[in-house]
Amino acid sequence: MKDKKGTTNKFIWLIVGICVICLTILIVSCIIFSNRKDDVKKEKKDGGGVTLSYTDDINIFSLTNALPLTDAVGKTLDSADSYFDFTVESELDEASKIDYEIYIEKYGNTPTIKDEDIRIYLEKQNSGTFEEVLAPVSFTGLKAKDEFGTPRGAMVIYSDSVSNDKTENYRLRMWLSDTGIVNPGIPANYSVKVSIVGKAK
Repeated sequence: MKDKKGTTNKFIWLIVGICVICLTILIVSCIIFSNRKDDVKKEKKDGGGVTLSYTDDINIFSLTNALPLTDAVGKTLDSADSYFDFTVESELDEASKIDYEIYIEKYGNTPTIKDEDIRIYLEKQNSGTFEEVLAPVSFTGLKAKDEFGTPRGAMVIYSDSVSNDKTENYRLRMWLSDTGIVNPGIPANYSVKVSIVGKAK
């Protein structure tokens, strides 16, 4: 009987010891878990990009010896040197969308046409037909570099957001306003450089 009682006592103490060990492990684990910092995972995205291409040799659009025109006439100019065609190709990689801005900035020597006398007009092709996306306006440059990176002095002529790979065609026209003053003996010249900047998100 003694041996049986001693064995029972040992068994009880063994169970108590195991419980104490398990409880200790549980408490320590809880303390460690509560003090553990959350993992911060940063995902670097290649995103995507936008590309501007054009049919001319360079991305410069110039007026030479311009004559004053009404907006109604300027919008319909169709000679080869009276408009500038370009294409914007958007390609997404890991980003969900790309926001972009098309902008122009004055180019070359000092123009002989005042900014307020120049007219800027932009169309975008939709189902084979060019449609107005920027009504005729005077050149107005930014007073500071914007969030996209368009530089100070440049003028944003169009902005868009795309969520899939896309190719879009644009046509830019520019003319001298019918209220613009042409100085005798001085050719009315004005040139702009067409550029694009985008952000993948």
